[in-house]
Amino acid sequence: MKTEHMFAKRLAEVEKERDTEFVPESERNQNPSSLFFIWFGSNLTIGDFALGMLAAWYGMPLGWTFASVILGTLAGGILLAIMSVMGPKAGYPQMIIGKTPFGKVGGSIMSFLQWMNTTGWLVFNAIIAAAALALLTSTGGFITLGGISMGLYLIPILVVSVLVFLLALFGHGMVHRFEKAMSVIIGLLFLYITAVSFQKVSVMISYSPATLSATDLAFYFAGVFALSFSYIMSWGPYASDYSRYVKTSTSSTSVFGMTLAGSVLSTLWAEFAGIAIYVLVLPSDFANPAVPLQSFLGNFWYLGMITLLLGGLSANALNLYSNSLSFKGIGIKAKRHWILILTSTIAVLFAYFGYLKFAESYEFFLYLLDYWITPWLGIMIADFFIVNRGKFRESSERYNWKGIASYLVAVIVSIPFMNQSFNTILEFEGPVSTYLGGADISYFVSFFIAIILYTMVSRRFRAKELIGQAA
Repeated sequence: MKTEHMFAKRLAEVEKERDTEFVPESERNQNPSSLFFIWFGSNLTIGDFALGMLAAWYGMPLGWTFASVILGTLAGGILLAIMSVMGPKAGYPQMIIGKTPFGKVGGSIMSFLQWMNTTGWLVFNAIIAAAALALLTSTGGFITLGGISMGLYLIPILVVSVLVFLLALFGHGMVHRFEKAMSVIIGLLFLYITAVSFQKVSVMISYSPATLSATDLAFYFAGVFALSFSYIMSWGPYASDYSRYVKTSTSSTSVFGMTLAGSVLSTLWAEFAGIAIYVLVLPSDFANPAVPLQSFLGNFWYLGMITLLLGGLSANALNLYSNSLSFKGIGIKAKRHWILILTSTIAVLFAYFGYLKFAESYEFFLYLLDYWITPWLGIMIADFFIVNRGKFRESSERYNWKGIASYLVAVIVSIPFMNQSFNTILEFEGPVSTYLGGADISYFVSFFIAIILYTMVSRRFRAKELIGQAA
């Protein structure tokens, strides 16, 4: 009875936490160094580990694979760090800041897309974490796929989802403490996996995939770059959710540096581990990376499964917490626990039925994030740092057509640069991509067009306003 009372009391306290509201200076007690731990812990995990295996699966020479992963991760990490700088200056979650360049209704639409983004990550991380738990507990059933019995696979998914639900339920403070602990625990586990990989470095050196033509090499390099960039860049719509608790007077350089270092170092570490294990195991199929990791670690396979499980919890704690903020950013009034229950239920269903096509769906999902998030980031950066010179300006407009039009034009112009011809979910190859040998650079095109268009249109409107005031 006493435990139930304490639980209810804590839940009532959490419901009073700042969700989409402004965080006043008096409540900002977070050091910029905490951003290192929250981004290190949330990225030393399974999404980027699986991405490393996917990158190696493309079959490029290892030097080219590592180069594309490094460059893509650095580019995406820089965008994440830039977005993190907005938090202390604005004091609002990222999607609320986004209502300025898009308007209240336009911003709500983008919040809905971000809710779908976080729900998607919940699904993919839950699939891998539940697969690891299934192997740890030898969960049985009537259908076997990749060493995992699917009949009772729902049980590990439910266990993982309930644990993540409880972490997010207890709010921002709990998420921060958990991520700090996971930075150490998962870091040690990944250290062991890395040490085992180094013992087999001679095998990696001798790895020689099929020779690729210059055109194919450029195509695969661009593909791996896009996936690496997408993974870390997709944290951009979350960034200020956590940095807004840092004091306004804090140096933007330290916020940028801590976010960049924590996210890039852990992401590259996990991706490199994924690449190494794929090369050393050479699985004919990796419907889920838990199985190749189990094979690689031999007698100590359970340490790998614990790593994947904890990594899934670590990433999804952030995903589910930010998911609730995005849901509220849509404009729907609901208590946090009901939002968490709704999203968790959806994630459980998709995780169960989505396991069968994990690799293909994951690749398509990462490209999809490139297509919608990158131009949004461009407009956010243009509005905050160029048009408003690093200051947050609240807007009462229902629609900011400058942002909406710039976004739509940027996406439309980028379509000829897209290439999904290799994906059975959406088979399309734009004419410019065909001319470039199949390379997809659409997200770079949409990013820079969004920045240029929004800046030009905003300055032109501002000039007209100043002329009208002078008259």
